[in-house]
Amino acid sequence: MAGGPASFNFGKMLSGLENYVSSVKNYLNELESASGGTVNLSTMFNMQFHMQIMSQYIEAVSNTLSAVNNEMVTMARATKGQ
Repeated sequence: MAGGPASFNFGKMLSGLENYVSSVKNYLNELESASGGTVNLSTMFNMQFHMQIMSQYIEAVSNTLSAVNNEMVTMARATKGQ
């Protein structure tokens, strides 16, 4: 385990976010390439579903990063003796 038990891997969170973004982009490309103004409702539904999941994932990542930041500040204060 790189960094030991106190380490945190941001790469996995970012790769998960990239997966959701690419999925939404794929659905958007499908909708943009619809010919004759026809839109597949299942594609729209799937895109909306993935956008909702992506939004929740972004919120979870943001909360995690905030918690990590708060703990790092707390640890820094503790080492300074404040």
